[in-house]
Amino acid sequence: MEITFIGTGKMGGALLERLLNTGFVSNEHILACDINKNRLKELQQKFGVNVSNNNREGAKFGDVVIIAVMPKQVREILEEIKTEISESKLVISVAALVSTESIEKILMKNVGVVRMMPNIPSLVGSGFNLVCFGSFMKDEDKERIRKMLSVWGEYREVAEEKMELYTIISAMGPTYFFPFLDTLISFGIENGLSESEVREAACLTLKGTADVALKISIAIENLKNMIGSQPLKDKEQELKATLKEALNKTLNELRTLSKK
Repeated sequence: MEITFIGTGKMGGALLERLLNTGFVSNEHILACDINKNRLKELQQKFGVNVSNNNREGAKFGDVVIIAVMPKQVREILEEIKTEISESKLVISVAALVSTESIEKILMKNVGVVRMMPNIPSLVGSGFNLVCFGSFMKDEDKERIRKMLSVWGEYREVAEEKMELYTIISAMGPTYFFPFLDTLISFGIENGLSESEVREAACLTLKGTADVALKISIAIENLKNMIGSQPLKDKEQELKATLKEALNKTLNELRTLSKK
């Protein structure tokens, strides 16, 4: 299977790297397309993949064409490459807010279209990725995509009307968690732990906490109360109120944007 990436920024690059690192595909079967020539040079030197700044060449190369550009660029890219997209190919979009129906209408062919919303943990195979399939996807092609998705981590097939909400929660979710990690790690370093020591402790603690919340079906508040020592207890209500106000405001703003 030949795979083309059109757009090799943070997310496209992470997905590409994971496919190579797991041996799902070898470097000669990947073509990376980008307008940034320095980025292409970097990918070629690091991974030995094929590169091109010609999107039509990329579309012609790939059995699977992964569109990993900003949402506002998707239409322009699809208009550019649609003559090279035959009905035997699959098109995967990882652009937020772009529906499978809109992609199908631009291509004007019965092409299998996949809409995927990955998150950055996919880089290490720990992603939680959402996917929905377009109208012309065949069962055997869906299975091919499922195998690819499993390389990046967990995936869920969801109704397309839920994709924007899932995006706010899972694709953007790590940006809510990283500041807390950063604070804990900085505190540990300032007080005598090495960066590697405190990073491991904080990250594994966060991972374990998430496992408990996922595997034990009781209220989060009750899980917290299982911990004997709660250093923030006296300030907890104040902190929760401040965080809830700020986070809810952000989440609702994102929700409003996603509906436009």
